[in-house]
Amino acid sequence: MTILTIRKHKRFAIRQTARLFRAGKRPSAGLLVEISLDGGRLAIAGSAGLLIDQSVAIEIAGFARLKAQVRWAGDGLIGLRFDQPLHNAELDELLRSCRPEIGSEIAMRA
Repeated sequence: MTILTIRKHKRFAIRQTARLFRAGKRPSAGLLVEISLDGGRLAIAGSAGLLIDQSVAIEIAGFARLKAQVRWAGDGLIGLRFDQPLHNAELDELLRSCRPEIGSEIAMRA
């Protein structure tokens, strides 16, 4: 049986180090492996300690901290939904920083 998943926004694979911030804990290092206008997927050790709907923030070097909610967590990965979706230009800048080979055409496809 095939399950069809319809995504709200196009997702882009990246490999960018990021830090995860959550209340009462020290920042954790992770790897942002996927991003879209409204969220991302972060590979991080200790994902089991995160709760669905928990408020967190991620920080990518050179960019403003992004506030988000945990949508799911497990197997060393967490899904995030940003509190404020990125603008096309913000996503484009982030993608060009993380994946310079793809150029500015990304924002037009989002």
